[in-house]
Amino acid sequence: MGHPAYPLTRRAWLAGSTLAVGAGGMLLQSSCRARPGPAGPDDATFAPSNESHAFDVTIDARAAGTPVNRRVLGSNVGWVYGGDNMVKEDGGFAPAMLAMARRLGPTVLRFPGGTFSDVFHWEAPVNEHVFSRERQRTLMDTRRFLELCEAVDAQPLITVNIVTGTAEEAARWVAATNVGRMTSRITGRKLPHVAYWEMGNEPYLKEESRTDVNLPPQEFARRVDTFIRAMRAVDPDIVIGLPLTTDQRAGLPVTPYPGFTRTVLGTVTERFDYACLHNAYMPFGSKRGMSPVELYWGAAAGALTVKRDFGVMRQLLADVRPRQKLPLAVTEYSPLFSLGRGPSDKWTSAPAGAIFLADVLRVFAETPDVLLANYWSLSANGLFGAIHAGAFPRPAFQVLQLMGEALQGQRIQAAVQSETVRVASIGQVEAVDAMPLVEILATRADASGGRAALRMIVINKDPRRAALGQFGFGAVRAAQARMSLLSSDDVFDAGDKPDMLTRGESPLEVRANQKLSARLPPHSVALITVDIPSS
Repeated sequence: MGHPAYPLTRRAWLAGSTLAVGAGGMLLQSSCRARPGPAGPDDATFAPSNESHAFDVTIDARAAGTPVNRRVLGSNVGWVYGGDNMVKEDGGFAPAMLAMARRLGPTVLRFPGGTFSDVFHWEAPVNEHVFSRERQRTLMDTRRFLELCEAVDAQPLITVNIVTGTAEEAARWVAATNVGRMTSRITGRKLPHVAYWEMGNEPYLKEESRTDVNLPPQEFARRVDTFIRAMRAVDPDIVIGLPLTTDQRAGLPVTPYPGFTRTVLGTVTERFDYACLHNAYMPFGSKRGMSPVELYWGAAAGALTVKRDFGVMRQLLADVRPRQKLPLAVTEYSPLFSLGRGPSDKWTSAPAGAIFLADVLRVFAETPDVLLANYWSLSANGLFGAIHAGAFPRPAFQVLQLMGEALQGQRIQAAVQSETVRVASIGQVEAVDAMPLVEILATRADASGGRAALRMIVINKDPRRAALGQFGFGAVRAAQARMSLLSSDDVFDAGDKPDMLTRGESPLEVRANQKLSARLPPHSVALITVDIPSS
């Protein structure tokens, strides 16, 4: 992914309507128009409705669960522009931006940022912007990055420059972070050890404006072996990820190197520990003039395509490396409606993107072999930063924060019955015959006084109708309940201003039959917390 001033960081390499772009490296072409279920009129807005739809949730709150994976709450930090407004010209953190980062509390931070990694030299006091070739001071350097990780209590992940860097340079990087250990200028303590490393960024794509950063798969694999050997010689315990991709998504090619992953996996001989994917920039429509209705439903169904793509990648890994079980890391993802296609470009930071973001985080949290996930990106960065350059939270911030409140203790199973709609293929999103209008993620964590907290993220994807829900908890006796709700009046509001999503807090009544009722307005995300006995 590149800086929005240069949005087409992976430009056209095929003639016609197919377009490759660097926001996650998707290849796009025109697809059929979507006309799903109760979608509302095919115009710029969804007409409000007084109707509602019902859903029913059943949870065995005493059933065994699995530990939640909070590493899916990560983000990305670039080195350019002072870490996207995080660092001032004098080298110190911008207080308001740092305060917002602490509020968000990302659990993993990836550095130095997408395609910028391909020309970044970690020891250099000045580096080059990969697209403009502008020379900038490295204000967000490795020490400052690790100080940010220290400040927000995040695990660091570093993407090494495998294109214009050297294996020796990468080995010195490992030595500086993990052997010599840098000291924090803020606390005086040793800065975090860097366990996670990534071998380059999106090598399965071509960069039209910088052909010098393009590597054929065989050369990429050769360099991977060289780099891994040099880096593990310094610290044999580092956990190394390899960026890979499926060949197609929603029937469209997503790499100009057909068979990229098979070639790389069949060539690399050194051990690596996880696969890095950028398969969750959705819906990524390519056709100018696509209607808001199409793009909204594409976003609402996007997480299901991500889930399917995980399955394709698992099979690919099993075919080529049958003896190695490799977890998956989504090191970049974001709502992304379009690039260079008009007003819909701005919906990345609109409430519409919050529905996809909540749903894909649900998929990450429910997928056992997802190691970690990093939202693109932490701050500023045009429309992408969860923290606006003006130091206020965007919808992505609010969704990530709400999910962080929910991901505690054990993840438990929840059964939901709701209406479904048919969604046709659009952009990178595959057709879905029956997409539930309501999705749920449930967790349980011990609390004080012999109590436990049952937490449920509930997503109402219907853009026009409220969702009326009933919740049952089996033999568990619920005490009291409350709801934190993220909602908006205009799902396509592209104003990029404070309070794009309204957060409301309200108590919920637990009825005598131990059933709980809740109403979610259209296109909204809720966190429902229920106090229950701990055993």
